[in-house]
Amino acid sequence: MKRLYFLLSFVLLLLIASCKGFDDSPKALVNVLLIDAPAEWDSVIVEIRGVELDFVPDAREGTVEKIFLPYEPGDKEVDISQLVGGTALPVARSEMHMGQISGITLRLGTKNALYLDEDRYPLDLPGGNTDYALPLSLDLEQGISYDLILDFDLEKSIQVVNSSPLELDFNPTLSAFSGVGRGDISGTTSPTSIKPAIYAIQADDSTSTHTNSSGTFLFRLEAGTYKVYLDPKNSSYKDTLLNVEVKAGTTTTLDRITFSKK
Repeated sequence: MKRLYFLLSFVLLLLIASCKGFDDSPKALVNVLLIDAPAEWDSVIVEIRGVELDFVPDAREGTVEKIFLPYEPGDKEVDISQLVGGTALPVARSEMHMGQISGITLRLGTKNALYLDEDRYPLDLPGGNTDYALPLSLDLEQGISYDLILDFDLEKSIQVVNSSPLELDFNPTLSAFSGVGRGDISGTTSPTSIKPAIYAIQADDSTSTHTNSSGTFLFRLEAGTYKVYLDPKNSSYKDTLLNVEVKAGTTTTLDRITFSKK
């Protein structure tokens, strides 16, 4: 009987010890995704090291914690010019306690390059700066999964300084936002041999993208009315302008857009 008593006591102690190491506090799931608004290059390779979140825990107003989430794959050189038509790169994923994310920093490496006609052109970061901090405001609630979107706008990030020989200025231009309250514009253009630049314009602000190999493009935007301007980048075809309303949580799918010849 004494042996049974001691055995039960030992098992109870093990259960208590294991419970002390278990964190059952309320959490939210945070997914960090990278998308691209690409320029007209064959490919743009960017080295992704990870992201750092500015986090203010509940009941600790004014206390900002820095939480670094590494990009886990061994090959950290990513062709971000392929992130079009709804394709996104999962950069990091983590459970987090309740609180507010007040900012996000994309941490890059130095192995960045542009490829054009099989030629490689290095993209040097201005001043050697590898960290790009962006404002963000997101309150985390228990049991909710959140998408944090980093939009890397290559159209604005890469400028041609000299065309012959080709010289480039690389100044990463990004925006960050939560997927909460946003809506999508999805469309397809033809002929697919054309690689148009597509702009969603609202007042004095605009964002741009290109199509993938199937002619598909996608914008993720705040609710509102936008002018969608499609520049065929081909002098044989006419440009196109559309008015599109974006509703939160809804994908607005446009009829196929066929470019007309001049």
